[in-house]
Amino acid sequence: MKRFAMMALALLLLVGGTGGFSARAEDREPEEPTVFPDGKHRDDVFYYCTACHGSALVKAQGHSRQRWAEVLDIMVQRHNMPPLEGDALTETLDYLAAAFPPRGRSAPSPFLNRQR
Repeated sequence: MKRFAMMALALLLLVGGTGGFSARAEDREPEEPTVFPDGKHRDDVFYYCTACHGSALVKAQGHSRQRWAEVLDIMVQRHNMPPLEGDALTETLDYLAAAFPPRGRSAPSPFLNRQR
């Protein structure tokens, strides 16, 4: 337990001391549509996504259109996201696939591999 406490303190000092993470509001990127790449339907997609989580989670992803569809399905099934249908679904997938495409070897989506 003592070792864990020392490691936690060291991590806290490292992060706090280097300014790697900031809890200050003025240092954070604003939560507004302009934090997503410009594109058709950007504003709508931004508000769909950030109704449940921050924009940083979306921006950290990079998927094909098919994989984005799987991510949305998982969020509907496991996280109670209201389903997108028709034009809203098509436009959302169009935007996500164009704005956040696959980027080489990337971390898997946190939504796709979780067990309920």
